[in-house]
Amino acid sequence: MTPEITTITAVIAAVCGVTALVLSFINTGHQLRRDQVKLKVIPQHIIPVGALRDAHVNFGVDVINLSEFPVTIVDVGFQLTSGRHATLSTAGCMEPHGGLPQRLDPHTSYSACFWLDANMLELTAVKCAYAQTQCGTEARGTSPALRQLTKGAADRGR
Repeated sequence: MTPEITTITAVIAAVCGVTALVLSFINTGHQLRRDQVKLKVIPQHIIPVGALRDAHVNFGVDVINLSEFPVTIVDVGFQLTSGRHATLSTAGCMEPHGGLPQRLDPHTSYSACFWLDANMLELTAVKCAYAQTQCGTEARGTSPALRQLTKGAADRGR
């Protein structure tokens, strides 16, 4: 007796084949994204407290490495509306391990702390914060704190 392929068997085989194909595409996409540098850049207000309190620090940029491998951060600052970068000098007393360049292991963060005022940088021209890696990858980010800073500068300019 030879087995016959029934309609039900054919449908089950087709569903299994399509499911396997979809899962292989998802896996391929995941593997391609896994090898990419992923950074999250968060500008924020800073209020230093404790022994390292420095009155000349009022703003910072957090850089979080969401990649599966370590990356080295070489530059942190602000991108202006003209497309140029504004790299600010960080507060040395608050920088871990002496400042930049900074190696970030997977799922760790680095905080760059600055003193910002209208004399150093035209705050109304700030578009977003950025962080650049040693391999040239650049990540950008904005936050309510950065929008408040630029809006406050624009309101004072009126």
